[in-house]
Amino acid sequence: MEIRHLKLIKEVAETKSLTKAKDKLFLSQSALSHQLKELENELGAQLFHRVNKKLVLTGAGKMILESAKKVLSELENTALSIKKYVSGHTGTLRLSTQCYTCYHWLPTIMTEFKKEFPNVEIEIFHDTTTNIEDDLLGGKIDLAIVYQPTNKSKILYYKLFRDELFALVPKDHPWVDRPFVEANDFKDQNVIIHSYPLETVSLFKQVLLPQNVKPKSIIQVQVAEATIEMVKAGMAVNVMAGWIAEPYIKSHTIALMPVTKSGIHRTWYAATLEKNTPQYVTNFAGHLRYNSRQLYAV
Repeated sequence: MEIRHLKLIKEVAETKSLTKAKDKLFLSQSALSHQLKELENELGAQLFHRVNKKLVLTGAGKMILESAKKVLSELENTALSIKKYVSGHTGTLRLSTQCYTCYHWLPTIMTEFKKEFPNVEIEIFHDTTTNIEDDLLGGKIDLAIVYQPTNKSKILYYKLFRDELFALVPKDHPWVDRPFVEANDFKDQNVIIHSYPLETVSLFKQVLLPQNVKPKSIIQVQVAEATIEMVKAGMAVNVMAGWIAEPYIKSHTIALMPVTKSGIHRTWYAATLEKNTPQYVTNFAGHLRYNSRQLYAV
């Protein structure tokens, strides 16, 4: 038994005629007759009596009709829910970022987004140890904020903003009076990083590894505030985006040093699937693109 059979039973039961039912089902009368006979043969039961040129349900036909109403109604409700989901009326937006420091500016964007889509829930996944673009392709998340895009197929990238990373040092550090620092300057320094592998850390990927430079030591610290305190105490140096360190610069506790003459730069992107993406995901990417550029473009 197929959906087309259920639609046939429902329409014929309501119109009591194959002739009238064919106009609603957009099939010829002979095609409907063939489908009805096909269903009756499958079930081994007659579904309609012919009474005064009208088709009247048999007992078996009434049983099929009850099921048809339930199934077709459920399918209709499901289709409506999917349309609402795709159009952005309701759903859940699951997002993650390639860098933990993004999370402090996301709430402002989320607040603006919720005004437009109040029925869309937002879930943030904090795990950045895996390739979040694979999570996107695998359906674990709906949107990824990345600065090292792999340009994988089936993923659409929205350019957000470009920022610069600086070396953070205490105010009395020997580097302070210099215009910039270079790879070799890190040889005798303790360097704080947020996470491994080193190939994903901008300082190492763009500056140290190409020059085959190894710092005195590498310290992993996953909390920005703790990193700042360690830098202030002269325990280590760190490389961080200027917009993250800005509040501490204003308090005159640390200094920012450009790394190399050309600097370390990152370009951020919002990544979504190319196809079958709900409208609210696309709109959230739009909010990211507009608001992040206003706040952090360099």
